[in-house]
Amino acid sequence: MHKKIGTGFIKRCVCLVFLVVMMCGCANKSDSQNKVQDTAKPMAAQSFTGVITSVDKELKQLSVREIDTDVDTIINYDDTAEIKDKYKQDIYGDELEQGMIMKTTYRTSDAKLVSMEVPEDAWEYKNVDKFSFDTSESSMEVADELYQYSEQTYFGTSGNKAIEMVELSEADELTVRGIGYKVYSVIRTEGHGYLRLLNYKDFIGGMINIDDDIILPVTNNMLITVSCGNYRVTLNKGTAKASKTVSIKNNKESTLDFSDYRKSIKNVGSIKFNIDPIGADLYINGTKIDYSKPISLNYGTYSVSASLNGYSTYNGKLTVAEASKTINISLETSDTASAATSAPQSTASSETTEPQATAASTSKSKTKTKKIDSNHTISVTAPEGAEVYLDNVYKGIVPCKFTKVIGSQTITLSKSGYVTKSYSVDILDDDKNVKLSFSELIEDADK
Repeated sequence: MHKKIGTGFIKRCVCLVFLVVMMCGCANKSDSQNKVQDTAKPMAAQSFTGVITSVDKELKQLSVREIDTDVDTIINYDDTAEIKDKYKQDIYGDELEQGMIMKTTYRTSDAKLVSMEVPEDAWEYKNVDKFSFDTSESSMEVADELYQYSEQTYFGTSGNKAIEMVELSEADELTVRGIGYKVYSVIRTEGHGYLRLLNYKDFIGGMINIDDDIILPVTNNMLITVSCGNYRVTLNKGTAKASKTVSIKNNKESTLDFSDYRKSIKNVGSIKFNIDPIGADLYINGTKIDYSKPISLNYGTYSVSASLNGYSTYNGKLTVAEASKTINISLETSDTASAATSAPQSTASSETTEPQATAASTSKSKTKTKKIDSNHTISVTAPEGAEVYLDNVYKGIVPCKFTKVIGSQTITLSKSGYVTKSYSVDILDDDKNVKLSFSELIEDADK
């Protein structure tokens, strides 16, 4: 026989099941709430302002040095970090650069980067190629402004390498960053190498021009510091000129050998002057010349004058069109010259005399003997690298200095690839040195 199950028993079972379900639900809710609370619990973090001293893109790590200290902190980064550049634009960790000044926040538990941004008061100079240091004052001049550096200032170069301040050269290019008047990082972005000249004795005393960036007198045993890159190097001395190309690499010494240079005498004449009486002064194109030895002159026509107290000044033209030539000049005494002038007038007709007198006066009015001030100089300071000619006589490459010539004359500036420019100047007899500076030459569009 089967017993009939009562409704009371069934109700008790249903209640028991419901109670069990409710207890499980409460337990799960409690666990869920605990988990939410655990997740919302803030992680410990630390913030500071520092300089990035290295970026390792493979390990995704930064080394950041707190400003005004020498303490570096290694921080891990990934794409979850909030990073902003100086324009407040979002950037990735791999775009961070050595030397950047950043306000940094990272988690202390795992050294993971939380955020980075450039401070509002931070400044930056890029592509700096003119700078100077004053170690006695611990100061650095950049963009005509004076800043202070210290033992905590970070000096570095590409490749996350730290260097000493004394390793920097005027040939380098820098990125400089700081806050206020303090410099916190100096990064060498373009380095320098060295140029050594070999077998160049024919140019000693002349000038070397390295792509118009460096212009120096040529001396013995030259070793020149040059920015990295490819250059055209030109040696000049008088009419002699030789050019070669060279590649300068970082911290490497490159050499240029000029042993294949051969002197050329083409279109250059050797002129010997014999002037009677001995002791007379000789001027070519208004410049006093030492004629005790033969003079080398380019082919062409020159104004020549010779003078001595008690004698009439000789004025004439000299045409140089051969390899060698001897010029004989005899000065007449003032009395002899007067007699020679008056004699024809007493015997010759006026028709013959007047044209001779007119011709003589015209010649003297056009040719003026310029005064030389050997105690003072003329300096030409700009444009750098241009060849300087004083009344068609070569004087050097800017910046250059030469003996002062008094009076009105023409300064001509010439530079390969640029339009030649001439200026009329009037040099006063004031017992002072003269400094001349001219505008930059204009590039020649036809070359």
